[in-house]
Amino acid sequence: MNSYLELLKANAQLKKEQQPHTVDLLVLNNITTNPIKEYLKYSCAVHKIRAEVAFGDYDNIVQNAQDLNVEHKTVLIFWEIANCLHGLEYKIDTFTDEHLDALEQKIQHELKLTFDALSKASLVIMNRFTALPFTFLQTQNGALEALAGRLNHFCEQYAPSSIKWINTDKCMVQSGIDKTIDYKGYLKNKLLYKHDFYWNYVQLVQPYFNALTGQVNKLLALDCDNTLWKGILGEDGDDNIGMDENEYKGQPFAAAQYRAMGLGKKGVLLALASKNNAADVDAVLSDHLDLSLKEDQLVAKKVNWEPKGENLKKLAEQLNIGIDSFVFVDDSDFEVQMMRDQVPSVTTIQVPKNAVQYYIDQQEWSNYFIQLNESEEDAKKLEQYKQNVERANAETKFEDFAGFLESLDLELTIHINDAQLISRMAQMTQKTNQFNLTTQRYTESQIEHFVNNADYDCFAFSVKDKFGDSGITGLCIIHHTEENIASIDTLLMSCRILGRNIEYQFLEEVLSQVFKKTEFLKAQYKVSKKNAQVVDFYDKIHFELIEESEAGKSYAMKKPSFAATNAYNYIKVNYA
Repeated sequence: MNSYLELLKANAQLKKEQQPHTVDLLVLNNITTNPIKEYLKYSCAVHKIRAEVAFGDYDNIVQNAQDLNVEHKTVLIFWEIANCLHGLEYKIDTFTDEHLDALEQKIQHELKLTFDALSKASLVIMNRFTALPFTFLQTQNGALEALAGRLNHFCEQYAPSSIKWINTDKCMVQSGIDKTIDYKGYLKNKLLYKHDFYWNYVQLVQPYFNALTGQVNKLLALDCDNTLWKGILGEDGDDNIGMDENEYKGQPFAAAQYRAMGLGKKGVLLALASKNNAADVDAVLSDHLDLSLKEDQLVAKKVNWEPKGENLKKLAEQLNIGIDSFVFVDDSDFEVQMMRDQVPSVTTIQVPKNAVQYYIDQQEWSNYFIQLNESEEDAKKLEQYKQNVERANAETKFEDFAGFLESLDLELTIHINDAQLISRMAQMTQKTNQFNLTTQRYTESQIEHFVNNADYDCFAFSVKDKFGDSGITGLCIIHHTEENIASIDTLLMSCRILGRNIEYQFLEEVLSQVFKKTEFLKAQYKVSKKNAQVVDFYDKIHFELIEESEAGKSYAMKKPSFAATNAYNYIKVNYA
């Protein structure tokens, strides 16, 4: 996108398309940022999100944060240090220590007020303070840079951990000061940023909008030839493929392996999808001295001569995760286009022909896997999915499925309003799509509000069996709306623990607790693009259907109608 005019034309076309997701954005600023609206709308629309963009009053961040309704909104904050005081960028080096200290304390006070006022926002994205546009020609650091550094340190100490920070220096580095900063616009109208700045900025923040709307990728599938290593294994042989990080030609490919391993450490599943002889690839994985990515770091390998799209479909079915959460990296023009044509829901990345450019582009891989929250569960993902494969193999040895379930030694542990699980509970609402009855997305601050509010009860559970611990994998949020009336706000579970009747045992336990407090329970199934598998879940457990429409179903259950079945006595239930 080369200009603002091109962007407006593109937005006019995108307005005609229906988007399945919505984000409600509020921009607070002490600098003129009105053009950003069109950039946000375009970037979101490309990712199937409708962006509703509103602005607070110019240079009134604190008051806007306190007075405007920020609940369920995503707030973007442009707090430009140079405009905290008119002409600060050229006046600050003349200030006395007392004058500078008073200014700094004033800004810190305003920051604290803003942080407190935005606690109910769905998401807050704020730019780090920077002096770069006004100091990049100076040899020595000045007072403006020092102040920016101290304010950033203050934010690190006092800002809520839920705030996401953007380093706008990256926007300027990508395109250069001349293409990102408008000094004439700043002096005339406080309009500091140019087209390239806004374009680069929305690329940085878009992954957070994707995560907020549940568009979270889970698996990175990598080709081998000219992707994990330089060369073609079947033609060059394993002695002549390049991935030695101490050689110029091999280093970009060694870097690709380490980038993938870094993502794996954060809970991203790693797999191979390659057209090759499986035995040849296995030999490289086990014996090649230059290979850093090892087989035990992979959740699966699809190495054969079948179409790669079909292989990824089979892998999605095997792992029980949506194929739209896959990211695929390949060097072949043919394979990339085939994947984009036949499996468009997979995010496909083409390895550039220039190896140095490949080395640079790998930085972006992490953007495809950004989450709003990270938890201890993330590091266990690979082992948990491997355990599922073991379970599937064990099941084949039983003629009777009930016998298989009894052999698992299943244990269900239920946690009620456990503050230690806030991060994980928020993460599940953001990532779980298939077994999710209402698809409500919540941030840590919202879950914390539920946990500490007597009108809510948050039931989370963990599951383990003889194969291992699956961790915290389910959540039910109950809202006590009136005296003796409650509703199920959220009910979700990770698909990797389904098929063992855990979902029924868990909800039975939840209902037994809820009906100690209330006489009447409401529930809803809200249709989403991905949750068709639970369309009749409440019917199966004898909720009364009250209303049905294209948007979903409404249910109810009265206390006298509930009775524990005790049908799943092979599951041991514990309360934490």
